[in-house]
Amino acid sequence: MALKFFRDPLYDYIPIEKDSWLLDLINTPEVQRLRYVSQLGLAHFTYPGATHSRFSHSLGVLRLMQECISHLRNTYPKYLNKLDEEALLAASLLHDIGHFPLSHVTEEVFGSHEDNGIHIINDPKSTVNKILRKRASSLPSKVVALLAKQSTAPLWQKSLISSQLDIDRLDYLRRDSLYSGAGYGHFDCFRILHTMQLKEKVVENRRKDTFVVWPDKSKYAIEEYIFSRFYMYQSVYYHHTTKGFEGLVRIILKRAIELCRKNRAFAKKLLPPMKLILNSKQDESQKAFLALTDHILLSQISLWRNAKDKVLKDLSERLLSRNGLGWDEIPGIHLETHNKIHKVVDYLKKKGFDQNYYFFGDDTKTTAYKPYSSAASSGEQSSVNSIMLFDNRWPETGFCEISEVPGLQRIKAIVSSQTSTLRYYFPKEHAKEIKALLSPNNK
Repeated sequence: MALKFFRDPLYDYIPIEKDSWLLDLINTPEVQRLRYVSQLGLAHFTYPGATHSRFSHSLGVLRLMQECISHLRNTYPKYLNKLDEEALLAASLLHDIGHFPLSHVTEEVFGSHEDNGIHIINDPKSTVNKILRKRASSLPSKVVALLAKQSTAPLWQKSLISSQLDIDRLDYLRRDSLYSGAGYGHFDCFRILHTMQLKEKVVENRRKDTFVVWPDKSKYAIEEYIFSRFYMYQSVYYHHTTKGFEGLVRIILKRAIELCRKNRAFAKKLLPPMKLILNSKQDESQKAFLALTDHILLSQISLWRNAKDKVLKDLSERLLSRNGLGWDEIPGIHLETHNKIHKVVDYLKKKGFDQNYYFFGDDTKTTAYKPYSSAASSGEQSSVNSIMLFDNRWPETGFCEISEVPGLQRIKAIVSSQTSTLRYYFPKEHAKEIKALLSPNNK
């Protein structure tokens, strides 16, 4: 069959069969909308090149899943049937269709993108659902089972979509590194994909589960991946400038929601798709959701530059001019931090600022991206919560969690203990005074 090719900076070409159900799925409004949702929120405020979309990422995940399925089909044919393969391909393409504007930035306002995406796939009115059902009546439910946190889908299949080492991460780490220019996304993706194995874990003569594992020879490629993930987390995903302006977006929306509840005239002036900030019940708002993109949100904030409300007007100007935020990290015990925050709040009140909008925190624990953690190694392990290697020479079952593999002691330095960082943001013009109040020397 003839092929259609999507040109891609990572994979050169992404081939899709013409006149195929998969190409029809790509062309749905729900998937095409991802062209207008940024992959990294406001990371371009820090890294100007990081303007790539969820659409390009989704195509990239699909491309890697094609490669992964080809490898598994040739190596472990009994584990996958045709419907399984098609569900994995569809899930890889559709895993992000529920994202709201600026991706993870606005989830606190609009809700979980995972839940929203599952709703879209299940909705018989959605174009995505219709195409999947046309291909196979059970395909929507199989795709949802791969994406849902609680489901009966085999864990090893779910782990290909979402786990500590999944197809999604293999694409976004390299893609985000490329577009940001951060340079930390260089790891041997080909080796990781093509040395993947399926092994049944047997404990005390009882089969526990089928695991996605890798042989000992792949340990350095996986080590590269783990360090890449750690560095991208430290340098890109949690960069203080980016997180500050993303927090500012949430504060702006918080203010807008409060104004809508108090002022019906203000609510009526919202751009139609933005009414979802007041009611995100997807049963009634799929048309609005499809129109709700980065462009709509930023256009709305641009209009709020002229708002009568001084706080909303000022916050919107600070965001769009990329100016006006200072920041500091908070050391010390909880009581010390609590006392310092009270001093900052008192200072802001004296200067005429409402601390609810001009002083906010951001904790690394709340970020959507996390470096690899070996915490799961002390509990029940699965392909989802652990990266596992397998070698018959290793004791007991032959399975070994990656941070315990001989020769990889270096990994322990970044997975054994992960401390969170608490940052606070405030008006830049008062940074000197507020930093002094937050200083460890200020008792």
